[in-house]
Amino acid sequence: MRIVAADLFRYRLPLVEPLRFAFGTLAHRAGVLLCLTAEDGTEGWGEAAPLPGYSPDTLDDVLAEAPPLLRRYREGDARLDGFVASFERTFRRPKGRGRQLYPPSLRHAEAAALTDLGARLQGTSLDRALAELIDPQRPATPTSQVAVQALLVGTDEEVSAQARAAREAGYRAAKLKVGQQVVAADAARVCAVADDLGPEVLLRLDANQAWTAEQAADFAQQVRGLPIAFVEEPLREPEPAALRALQHAGLPIALDESVDGRTPVHTLRRLRFVDAIVLKPSLGRGLAFLHTWHLAVGVPMAFVVSSAFESGVGTRHSIALAAALGGGPAGLDPYRRLADDVQTERLPLDGPLVDVAAALALREVDLSRLEPVER
Repeated sequence: MRIVAADLFRYRLPLVEPLRFAFGTLAHRAGVLLCLTAEDGTEGWGEAAPLPGYSPDTLDDVLAEAPPLLRRYREGDARLDGFVASFERTFRRPKGRGRQLYPPSLRHAEAAALTDLGARLQGTSLDRALAELIDPQRPATPTSQVAVQALLVGTDEEVSAQARAAREAGYRAAKLKVGQQVVAADAARVCAVADDLGPEVLLRLDANQAWTAEQAADFAQQVRGLPIAFVEEPLREPEPAALRALQHAGLPIALDESVDGRTPVHTLRRLRFVDAIVLKPSLGRGLAFLHTWHLAVGVPMAFVVSSAFESGVGTRHSIALAAALGGGPAGLDPYRRLADDVQTERLPLDGPLVDVAAALALREVDLSRLEPVER
């Protein structure tokens, strides 16, 4: 099937309320959507939405590199074979760019759009398409539901109330940021939240590389015995030996921003002892990362799918990936922080479980909410 059009659109969505990050305050979410259209009119959509302060690239990088990618589809006589595009004519990139790779966010948008388009053309669901791509030999049967991880933010009183509400609503996991205050205050907050959640709800922590090895060891000592599922990125300098020492001190470890599609294989092999890896497809940890891990590292790993405040287009892909990986509690709650969306109908992410089929059926994009990027 020929791909006859490739178009890019910008969006800017307000958040329900501004969120504070290490890099500053975020009041809006900005990104671009890539639409690939087949000759029969079928469309496939992908999203590039670098998160300031966390993504390895920026929105300006994406916009600068998008024109060569679009011309490649428009001038290369593109065809889709399964989920892979091939080109009848060679397209030369502008002078000086050589074989430089596109930014990770843009590569993700292209892969997502191709997978979405391929699934629609084959009459299969996006989650089943992803399951086939993850393991072509033994594709898993995607789950019909995906558990949603609650996100706890705010003051101590607000976080405590949110934790109790999450437990009562039936959430299976909740995530709390740490590392933004002194260790003793963090430990006291975690103790209180663990009590509010009770033993039935997994408590996941995220330090965003805030601590030195000494601070992390102090924290591990103060929370010893608490039912903590894992701590994401506890160390400012995440050396394998230091991470293993924390693990031996009783602190389960998850990796997030310290690994991505550019991480050398020998480094990944040294990190295979960790308890979990957080997959943020739009930040460079998606299908390509999964393939690298399975082929080069080859040990079982708990993968936790998480979104990064993407629109419904990107979040829909995250839901499908979580279902293809078994439906364990996924970090999809950031979507609820968006006050608006680019899709005509919002995704059903207002509870502890999301119906995968219902969510994936909502795929119509409202072009009136988008700004076309000039060719």
